[in-house]
Amino acid sequence: MLSTCKKCESNKLFVEIQGTRRGLYCGECGTWQKWITKDELQIAKFRGYKIIKKEN
Repeated sequence: MLSTCKKCESNKLFVEIQGTRRGLYCGECGTWQKWITKDELQIAKFRGYKIIKKEN
């Protein structure tokens, strides 16, 4: 799983959950990085990434 942004190389990443999709985004520039799996979500939680749940 990524640990830095592909665009600005910031390490401030967060996860946004939208229904069944989980996206990894940069907290500095807002760039979408990738869709992540359930296993990667657990890694993000372990690393202390902020997790945002969007309601439809």
